[in-house]
Amino acid sequence: MKLIITSLLAASASAFAPSAMPRHTTALCERVDSSSAIEAALAASKEFGAASPEARVLWDIVEEMDSADNTAAFQPVVVDEEYADKVKALAQLLTKTKDELDMVKNLADSLKGVKIAKPVSSGSGSDDSVMKAALEAARSAEAGSVEAKLAWETVEEIASSNNLEATRAPLDEECLIELIEGCEALEKFKDALEAN
Repeated sequence: MKLIITSLLAASASAFAPSAMPRHTTALCERVDSSSAIEAALAASKEFGAASPEARVLWDIVEEMDSADNTAAFQPVVVDEEYADKVKALAQLLTKTKDELDMVKNLADSLKGVKIAKPVSSGSGSDDSVMKAALEAARSAEAGSVEAKLAWETVEEIASSNNLEATRAPLDEECLIELIEGCEALEKFKDALEAN
């Protein structure tokens, strides 16, 4: 029983194994000679007219023969020396800049952990006294009056005019992350070029 099962398994497995038959190139790899079909189509066009059914059939045959041409699929990859030289030059440039990219990446990694102290306001005492005076005027005005509204607008104006801290450019961690990702993308590109 075991012998029968083993022989069945071996026989069914051999059905999926590649055949040992030698491969022969077929005519599918060669260009089809359609010159005789073209001559016949031209002769039919002259005899019956270009729009005749006979000429149309013969021209369809020529078109089918030409479209069955698979020679481009079996040709070796076209080697463009100029392209290959440019790829080599690019790979060399990327190799030369690898050290600089590593330094930039390491520097960006080290800057990610740096915490920046909050900038000290350089506001003078005169700004504080102006704000105190505006607050005092706003509080002393009668609630709901036009003078009170104008005084509170003055307080808001003075408070919003001190935007020194808002205009300072902080160190943005997102830029550092993008820089690191850009370096990694260049490294992957270089590896892909070297693989080819």
